[in-house]
Amino acid sequence: MRIGIDIDDTLSESFELIFPFSQKFDIEELGNSGKVQNYGKTEDHNYIENMYSHWTEEQTNLYWEKIFIQAVTEARPKPYASEVIQKLKEEGNQIVIITSRYEVLPNDNTIETKSKEWLTKNGIPYDDFVLNAKDKLIAAQNKNIDLFIDDSIQHCRRVNGGGIKTLLITTNANQGVEVPELERVYSWIQIYESYKQMRDKN
Repeated sequence: MRIGIDIDDTLSESFELIFPFSQKFDIEELGNSGKVQNYGKTEDHNYIENMYSHWTEEQTNLYWEKIFIQAVTEARPKPYASEVIQKLKEEGNQIVIITSRYEVLPNDNTIETKSKEWLTKNGIPYDDFVLNAKDKLIAAQNKNIDLFIDDSIQHCRRVNGGGIKTLLITTNANQGVEVPELERVYSWIQIYESYKQMRDKN
């Protein structure tokens, strides 16, 4: 089986690093109150933009300039992610990382290099790596993915709609959205159970 997996908030606990810094940025640097909108009700990966709709484009860009590399390099892995993926590999599956992360500067490979370093440092094996996957259905189809795992409801809906088995991992950003058409999971332990059910049916 070929398994496509996102990084941010799927393999890593990016929200737990990014959100507290956004509060610090909003209060200490912008002089605001730290109040947010749509907490837990974001369907795509742009949860900061959704929660701080009062930020200007310039302020949003400044925020990401300050936190992006830190998020790529310092976010903790989700509990049991490494162990489960190693087990999936041992069972003969191929792991394809499919991320919408992108290079900030043209002709640069900083984000790809640091992302791969993070995976290696945290003991997460993979066979292939796709950066800047704006349309994850196309990326999944191009890589012949059988099972897709992501935290973005938007990406999951599209991939699931393309006929690829999809698991939506629950996060602080998406927990309040009703998605009866998608299979929600809450941990990497549960992801492995869902994978086993799929495997045993084939």
